[in-house]
Amino acid sequence: MAPRGRPADPAGPRAAADPRTQLVRLAAAYGDGTLGWPSRFFPAPAAPAVALTPLGDGPLGTQVVDLSYRSDYEPFLPAARDLHLRVAENLTAHARWWTSSRGRPTIVLLHGWAGGNHWVTARTFAVAYWLRHGYDVAAFVLPFHGARAPAGTRSGALFPSPNPIRTNEGFGQAIFDLRGLSRFLRGRGAPVVGALGMSLGGYTAALWASVAGPPKVTDDVTDDVTDDVTDDVTDDAAGGGIDFAVAMIPAVSMARLMWQHGEHSPERVRAVKAGVTEDLLIDAFAVHTPTTRPARLPPERLFVIAGRGDRITPPDHAEALAAHWGVEVRWFDGGHLAQVGRGEPLRDVRRELGALGFTGRAFRAPRR
Repeated sequence: MAPRGRPADPAGPRAAADPRTQLVRLAAAYGDGTLGWPSRFFPAPAAPAVALTPLGDGPLGTQVVDLSYRSDYEPFLPAARDLHLRVAENLTAHARWWTSSRGRPTIVLLHGWAGGNHWVTARTFAVAYWLRHGYDVAAFVLPFHGARAPAGTRSGALFPSPNPIRTNEGFGQAIFDLRGLSRFLRGRGAPVVGALGMSLGGYTAALWASVAGPPKVTDDVTDDVTDDVTDDVTDDAAGGGIDFAVAMIPAVSMARLMWQHGEHSPERVRAVKAGVTEDLLIDAFAVHTPTTRPARLPPERLFVIAGRGDRITPPDHAEALAAHWGVEVRWFDGGHLAQVGRGEPLRDVRRELGALGFTGRAFRAPRR
């Protein structure tokens, strides 16, 4: 991969004060040579030095282990460096790992906005279900969430946000740290690593799928991922790739989501008066939008699940991601929080993953 160059700093001393001009300059800086693949915005991490804290027995004969490792992410934009270093809690990555120690495929769970509590994640994602059906599970904590949130603030209060620098760098850090986690899991024997994310986690899973895929990327993945890419960049898994991605109730455009939900807010009124538009936000966030680049996985390894009644990440987000991936949305009748009927599409996904060979030895709790 080419060295990660640095753009000119649009937020330096000579930057214009008005928000529109500032956003135009940020969009240009973040979009400078970063929107294709490979992207210098998403450098591959070294294998992290992971501290393991055993917590005891988990469901179905597994062991529960908390993982932590230093986040060596370096902000792409020079102006973001001080902002990034200011939150010491966010400089350590965290995950909880339910492991059988049998080299099974591993699903990385990605929570939604304001999540990051492992107890809640385990129940929201039905961890025991995946353990029973042949997977180990690792629940990752997104930047500025859970144990990574600064003291005295609620989980997710800082990310994502209308601040384009923190939001862009937050997604850069999320993918960097996730790729490090993938490298660790593969090093511990996982033959397959996949991602299952909800809401913000669905966005992040889809973004990960556009950055780093399985060990070998062949021509049938996408017309844009072709023959002349050298071995050092096609071996995605060595750089923290994933073998499959499940985006559930996903957001697909941070700009559209913020613009829709902020329709009557004072912040949007001020932004409109300053000349900020939804299209300008789309440009500013393009570097991490999941539909900016083709997926690094073939369609049979990509899944979109959504609720017809979702009013938080409306169905058009799922439809846009599915169209980009060339797959069908798997619908359930419920909404974002009351996910009534989600069981059948999740079972369908599990069966299809099994047909691809992405399951390990299923086992049940030992008899007493």
